[in-house]
This record gives sequence, C-alpha cells and structure tokens, in this order.
Amino acid sequence: MKRLLLSVLALLVATIGFAQFNDSDVLQVGMKNKSDVKQVGWFNDSDVLQFGFYNDAEVDQYGEVNKSLVLQLGADNEADVMQMGVWNDSFIFQLGVGNKADADQYFWKNDSDIVQLGFDNTAYVDQWGWENDSYALQFGGDNWLAVDQEGVVNTSTSIQLGYKNWGIVEQEGFANDSDAWQIGVGNGQWTTQEGWINDSDVLQVGMYNFSYVKQNGLGHMSTVVQLGAGNCSKVKQYNGGGGGF
Repeated sequence: MKRLLLSVLALLVATIGFAQFNDSDVLQVGMKNKSDVKQVGWFNDSDVLQFGFYNDAEVDQYGEVNKSLVLQLGADNEADVMQMGVWNDSFIFQLGVGNKADADQYFWKNDSDIVQLGFDNTAYVDQWGWENDSYALQFGGDNWLAVDQEGVVNTSTSIQLGYKNWGIVEQEGFANDSDAWQIGVGNGQWTTQEGWINDSDVLQVGMYNFSYVKQNGLGHMSTVVQLGAGNCSKVKQYNGGGGGF
C-alpha cells in the first residue's frame, strides 16, 4: 500500500511539474465558438475568452515565456496568433461581428496589441526581431490594416476610426517610429521606413485622402496632416540622394 501511495504521489508531482511548463485557459460562452491552442516549449501562456456565436481563435506558441490573450465578444470574429521565440506578447480584443485579426511574432520580446470594435475590420501584424511594438485600434466597419516590422525596437501606432480606411506600415531596421491616425471614410496611408531612427506622423480627417511616406536611411522626420476630402501627399526621404516619385 505504501509503495502504491508513493507511486501515485510521484505521478501527481510529475503531472503538476509538467503542467507548469505551459498554461492554457479557454472559456467559451454561447454557441458554435471554436478554439485551437498548441503550445510547444516552456512556460508559454495562452488565454482564450469567447462570448457569442461562431467566434474562432487559433493560438500557436513555440518557445519560452510567450504570452497570448484573445478576447472575443460577438459573432463570427476570427483571431490567429503565431508566436515563435521568447517573451513575445500578443493581445487581441474583438467586439462586434466579422472582425479578423492576425498576429505573427518571431524571436524575442515583440509586443502586439490589436483592438477591433465594430464589424468586418481586418488587421495583420507581422513582427520579426527584437522588442518591436505595434498597437492597432479599429473602430467602425470595413477598415483594413497591415503592419510589418523587421528589426529592433521599431514602434507602430495605427488608429482607424470610421469606415473603409486602409493602412500599410513597413518598418525595417532600428528604432523607427510610425504614428498614423485615420478618421473618416476611405482614407489610405502607406508608410515605409528602412534604416535607423526615422519618424513618421500621419493624420487624416475626412474622406478619401491618401498619404505615402518612404524613409530610407538615418534620422528622417515627416509629418503629414490632411483635413478634408481627396487630398494626396507623397513624401520620400533619403540620405545622399534617391529616386523621384
């Protein structure tokens, strides 16, 4: 009997020990919600909370100490998270109908926050490197955003308030910073930063305004403000020459 008890105790200790390596919590309230979580490595943490109907969440974590939180309230929202590396952090919050969010994080200490409030909003965030930071807020309907960060300590903030706004942010290098605010209908902005310590700020208020910013090199600064409808701005910045528009 003593040997049996010791065997059971050893099994319980082993089970608890292994359970502490990765942690997954799923709460589903409603109908036809779907969650798929895969964790490979040590001390990864995933939380999926779904309230409503036909929401879908998929989380894949490979590595150590990655953290993901997905919160879905409404119907037919979709969230996909891929984390491969160490200490990556992803937060997705969806409130509404038909929103789609995708966050891919590779390597070390990348941070992504996606907040979608409304319907049929779409956001893609890809982070490759170390300590890149992306914050995306979509409020309204049919807004579209894609953020691609490759390098070290790049920062992107994208705010879309309205309907059918779209944005693209591409960052490659070190300590680039992009801030883009779109308020209205059908505004479009495309920001590309390649190099070190470039800074871009874009504010669009109105309808169908367009901004394109390309920064290549070191230490460029650009500010674009568009108020009204149908305005178009193109900015290209280089060190030591560059091509025309």
